[in-house]
Amino acid sequence: MSTTTLKPTRPLESRFWRKLVLERLHRLFAIVIVLQLVQCFHDYWWEETYAVIYATLGVVAVTELLISRSYFARLGMQILTVLLATVTYTPFHWYGWPESWRDGEAVRHFLSWHAEQLHPYVEIAACVVLAVHYLSAWGTTRGRAILLLLCSIVVMAGVDSFFPFELWTNIAWTVLAGLGWLVVLHLRQLRDRHYDSWSALAERPLELAIPAVLVIGLLMLAGIAVPRAPVLLEDPYTIWLESQNKEVPAFAGEGGYLSNGSSVSGGPSGSSKSGYGRNDSKIGGGFQFDYSPVMQVTTDQKSYWRGESKSVYTGQGWTDRKGTPTTPVTPGEVPLPMDPPRPAGAETKMVSQTFTLLRKERIPVLFAAGAARTVNELQGVGGSAKLTWNPEEWELKFQRPVQPDSYTVTSEVLVLDAAKLRETKAGGAGDGYDTDPYMQLPDSLPERVVHLAKEATATGTNDYDRAKLLERYLQLNYPYTNSPDTSRQKSSDVVDAFLFEIKEGYCDYYSTAFVVMARSLGLPARWVKGYTSGYNPQDNENLRMGGPYVPDPNGAGTYTVRNSDAHSWAEIYFEGTGWVPFEPTAGFSVPQPIHQDALPDYEPTAPNANDGADAEPASGGGGSGWIGIASAIVGGLAVLSVLVWLLLRRRSWNDVWQQVRYRGATPNQRIVREMERLLAYLNRRGLKRQSHDTLRESFARWGGKFASLRADLDGVLQRFENARYGGQAGQESDFQQFSQLAAKIRKSL
Repeated sequence: MSTTTLKPTRPLESRFWRKLVLERLHRLFAIVIVLQLVQCFHDYWWEETYAVIYATLGVVAVTELLISRSYFARLGMQILTVLLATVTYTPFHWYGWPESWRDGEAVRHFLSWHAEQLHPYVEIAACVVLAVHYLSAWGTTRGRAILLLLCSIVVMAGVDSFFPFELWTNIAWTVLAGLGWLVVLHLRQLRDRHYDSWSALAERPLELAIPAVLVIGLLMLAGIAVPRAPVLLEDPYTIWLESQNKEVPAFAGEGGYLSNGSSVSGGPSGSSKSGYGRNDSKIGGGFQFDYSPVMQVTTDQKSYWRGESKSVYTGQGWTDRKGTPTTPVTPGEVPLPMDPPRPAGAETKMVSQTFTLLRKERIPVLFAAGAARTVNELQGVGGSAKLTWNPEEWELKFQRPVQPDSYTVTSEVLVLDAAKLRETKAGGAGDGYDTDPYMQLPDSLPERVVHLAKEATATGTNDYDRAKLLERYLQLNYPYTNSPDTSRQKSSDVVDAFLFEIKEGYCDYYSTAFVVMARSLGLPARWVKGYTSGYNPQDNENLRMGGPYVPDPNGAGTYTVRNSDAHSWAEIYFEGTGWVPFEPTAGFSVPQPIHQDALPDYEPTAPNANDGADAEPASGGGGSGWIGIASAIVGGLAVLSVLVWLLLRRRSWNDVWQQVRYRGATPNQRIVREMERLLAYLNRRGLKRQSHDTLRESFARWGGKFASLRADLDGVLQRFENARYGGQAGQESDFQQFSQLAAKIRKSL
């Protein structure tokens, strides 16, 4: 009767508000939240995966907003979109129909060939669709929506704190979607409880929507645009380490970062993400891989991108030599000097590189392959920027950090001739070059470091072989990790601690140990830092597409260099050749042109470590193993949540839950308990009892105030009085009826 009377009086609400805004708009906000959560994997999933997800979510948004009925029809359209998007945006190849559907083997091959191409895009996109439906169906109350919003923010904040991601923008979008979701639920509640007020608002939709959009939009714009304030509280990871008196990771070289041209030293306030660091006075500790891109390099020869070199080892880290001369650099074709000049007998290759900076940050150095010979072009830097060249240490430095857009450099890269190097000595006497600064070692260096260096290179018959033996010894006997256990360190010398106590580490440990051990053998060496080559997206794409792809032997192409590619290595000076790079870090190798007529460079056999432990397989530190684990955990939790939700909807399981909740209590005792909870709820909603009122008088007053609830209030009171004063255990049906009436009262208020 009531429905028949009201329906003709609210055409606006039934056509627009109920069908679109109140019943379906929150699904759009669920799509936004799910989209922000999947952005956590943006640096690990392929671009095709996100193309499939975006196309699918677009169709989900349209179908959920425009189609109000036939849930399974909508779901079918969305799953079909997953398949079509996968075929469209991925390298899917159609192999044709089987020759005969009766041939089981042909049908099996047909299905496997095509199903393998759909993996894992279909599974990921389908899980995203199901997550949207699950959140939309579950978050239909204000409490659940708030819980969903808080859980999403906590997940993204945790990922932002403990993993190499910047998710502030995603968190902002999640908050925006959550606020919109709460507005929709509030309007829905207003319609159910106070229809007269709601109908007045529904007749003026713009007056209702515009203020809400403006307030929420301005708040979010202000939050995104406001400058970042200094950190007031440390992240939980740092607080947890400090509470256990553990060392907070230090940051230098691979474990440091470059921000506005300033260096950040290790300590509680530092960053624990990988990147190019400036302060190398104290190396060690641990870091997290940051895969955000730094620059793109277009080159005709794959190489390491050299930034700086250092020669003074303090026992804790590296510092620069004082007084090395520099010369000003003007972009153009003027060749840069080298000190000492490249020996006449050294074979070299001129390599052209164009660096495009991807981060809007100031940098103090320009990177190049090997020794830079000319800075051809420098874009985005004003005339006041002073660039200098150190001809001995091969460093291009700005007087003050600047923010260039791009630059082009031509480098002179050594062509490695292993046979020639075995016939020469390490040192600069024959070239008239004083290499004594690169033989410096602190007096406090433990003697066991020198003994280990001699033992590891005992089988070498020339300086080059001794250097290669030392390189291989470090690679084979010390596993790579970005989080070494520094609690085992007792020695004050970082090399001694790495070799004999920690026995694991990353590039700064390996390269520092190599230089120190090489110097102890009489080999002049220096420490170098910069970036590894990065990765060539085109190579990865060609390999994934299949086919007879043969990469360029020189490694020519465009490489994307990330913060995680920050690296350090070593160089040794050989007479008649100059500085030769060496790579002691496990899992890495220096890309370098090889002399065509030279014999293949063999790798001498290195002895085992002193403790007799077998060498563990080294890893390049890609850090992607946890992504698969995290994906499996998230997927498992999603499936488990759906199962629990479905099971709890079953009456039998709900009965089990009620028995667990009220175990040992009779139905009448449970009614009394629920009555106390109902009175507390009514008190919060403004229905307060007077100090002199009996319970019956209070219910009578409330029933007079809300005539539509009078029958429900009387029913609740009657069943409570029977339970309270009946003197028996009561029936389960009485408790169920009481619970239903109490729930109806709560919903109406």
